Amino acid sequence: MRKTSRTTGPRGRDLRTLLHVPQHDLQAQVASRLERLGFPTLRAAHVQLLSAISTEGTGVRLADLVTAVSLPKQTVGDLIDDLETMRMVERFPDPDHGVIKRVRLGPKGKVWAAEVKRVAAATEARWATRLGSKKMKSLRALLEELAATVEERPSVRANGSRHRMRKS
Repeated sequence: MRKTSRTTGPRGRDLRTLLHVPQHDLQAQVASRLERLGFPTLRAAHVQLLSAISTEGTGVRLADLVTAVSLPKQTVGDLIDDLETMRMVERFPDPDHGVIKRVRLGPKGKVWAAEVKRVAAATEARWATRLGSKKMKSLRALLEELAATVEERPSVRANGSRHRMRKS
């Protein structure tokens, strides 16, 4: 008879744990690389915002960032202030609207984004070596499919209200 524990059911570890393990590995690889390059240690919310800002120069409106990260406008504004102080992002006037500001990655933010992509690709390659390229391709395809179906459906916020996830 198979032994079970609080985190391990009869079929193995729960899904939350299984998803956390590779995510933690990737985050550790990224954090290590960025630390070696002298980047400041960022809070998870800063990373979430930076990841939501396109690497293209067109930038994104604050309201769109609020929707993308599901945080209050004031919180997002404060986080953008922090990132602007660190020269990771910059604000600029929206060419389509005189009052609204857009946010784009600053020079330091562009280097950050490039390093995150580079480390993610290297980590994925390392996993492909361990799993085999066929399994890695299958895993990636399944995760892409899952992400697409989750993004299509309304999700529940921590406060219980519902909102639609947007595709970026």
